[in-house]
Amino acid sequence: MIPALIPIDHGGIVVMNSVIVLAWLSFSFLFWRGLRAVAVEEDRIFDLTFYMTLVAFVAARFGFVLTHWELFSGKSPLLIVALWVSPGLSWLAALVGGLAACVALSRQYKVRLGLVLDTLSTALPLPIILGEAGSLITGAELGVASGLPWALRIGTDGITRHPIQLYEMIGLIMVSIIMLRLNARSVRNKWPYGITGIWFFLLYATTAFLLEFFKDARVYWSTLSANQWVLIGIFAECVGVLYVRGGGREHLRPFAHRLLKFLEEKGTKLHESISRRHTD
Repeated sequence: MIPALIPIDHGGIVVMNSVIVLAWLSFSFLFWRGLRAVAVEEDRIFDLTFYMTLVAFVAARFGFVLTHWELFSGKSPLLIVALWVSPGLSWLAALVGGLAACVALSRQYKVRLGLVLDTLSTALPLPIILGEAGSLITGAELGVASGLPWALRIGTDGITRHPIQLYEMIGLIMVSIIMLRLNARSVRNKWPYGITGIWFFLLYATTAFLLEFFKDARVYWSTLSANQWVLIGIFAECVGVLYVRGGGREHLRPFAHRLLKFLEEKGTKLHESISRRHTD
């Protein structure tokens, strides 16, 4: 059991900001390399990266303020933009904002959205892992209390907790391994652009949703945390896209037809059986 190396209230903010910058640099490089590999113009890549980053940053701060309004209520509105006074960003809000900007800008710049989504599936895992490592070092996120042998003493209260950041890093590595197989299958079966990207967000949303139960979340909407509701929205959107663009309708229609036929046959036999009993 080890404590947070640099608690967030004792210089950890500087460390966390440094990790965020490092994660952004790695994302920018991987995003640029991925889009260059499919012949997207560099000017378009830089524009996409800049505006996606800008929108994601604003959304991250807005999401944090919205879910932690008690920290800002009754105080100066300037505190909302003063991150050095009241630090805090929401990763999921940044993800949603960045994806929204990605959709809008891809249409404006006439870059195929599917190519951008597929590139995001390879550009995001490493930055997320770096962010989780920074969170683990500084104790920015806390898991629920646990007495398991691998529980860590993170934070200033001395309680041993689930190392949620390690769980998320392991989960993301597993998602990346699955994505390697899906990428190979997409090339072999010539999937439409964007399908592997959607699968990444689908798997990530599922993994993150389950791991939220091990987090000491401060903001709940009904019985689920605020993050879980956002993840449900991402999951539902991914399922909808896969149904429309990933051949879901083509696979489900024959299944639905066979199911209806099966139910109809069983219903007919049941009706005939009941009719014979009444006749007898």
